[in-house]
Amino acid sequence: PLVLISGPEEVLAERGLSETIEALRVTSPDLEVVRLDAPDYEAGRLAVEASPSLFGGDKAIVVRDLDEAVEDAQRDLLDFLAAPQPGVTLIVTHKSGARGKKVLDALKSGGARVIDAPAIKSDRDKADFAMNEFRRARRKATGDAVQALVDAVGKDVRELAAACHQLISDTTGLIDEGV
Repeated sequence: PLVLISGPEEVLAERGLSETIEALRVTSPDLEVVRLDAPDYEAGRLAVEASPSLFGGDKAIVVRDLDEAVEDAQRDLLDFLAAPQPGVTLIVTHKSGARGKKVLDALKSGGARVIDAPAIKSDRDKADFAMNEFRRARRKATGDAVQALVDAVGKDVRELAAACHQLISDTTGLIDEGV
């Protein structure tokens, strides 16, 4: 019922969030997803959203940007973690830094599943990311092909992911430098 998506890489954080919600929908097809932004949070909102619905059903409450959270958000999250509501999955994103540390510690001690979204900055990180994209799609790519792709796309990880998926969908077999 507790998930922490930790790290600054938006592409990986968004993917972790999407995959978590998809997995929850396998057992709860009518899952209600509530999104709260911690920097703009209004006191008491989490308790209202976590309260049982008249119509029943499971909920996923996504609290984005704990690292920018106002005090009310942190306090309400700690209150929720002290007494979680049945049928509610709490998903919290935190890019980095010390802000929200008490909530992070409470999530981890509460057994939260941690999804890492580490920064992808160096060419090696980008090449590893691209190789993993091909691996996830059960496709093989040569090292030269991956390096050529990283060189062509540049710094944007989102564009790199899109380029990988374009190659995956437009080709068959081994992805080499010629492809």
